[in-house]
Amino acid sequence: MVDTTAAMAEAAGFEVLVRNYEFNPPGYSIHEQGTARMGDNPKTSVVNKWNQSHDVKNLFITDASVFVSAGWQNPTITMCALAMRASEYLAEEMRKGNI
Repeated sequence: MVDTTAAMAEAAGFEVLVRNYEFNPPGYSIHEQGTARMGDNPKTSVVNKWNQSHDVKNLFITDASVFVSAGWQNPTITMCALAMRASEYLAEEMRKGNI
């Protein structure tokens, strides 16, 4: 898997700096985070402060992919809080007829 992933990344133009063939212990990396950055600027972020996609207005991303940075320890409560906040915003926007 490591070699196949590295080959795909290299074919896409990336430089693979490290290949890790050792598995992490169970529970070490239980939440993947990042890649769908939250922010105000659509050129540098994927979602706004309500977790709503800048490009697809009816798409809300409520997992840890919206984190700009984080450690690997216990992000679950923050994900739940962001999901609740996004849901409350969405419900209010639907009530207003905006979505």
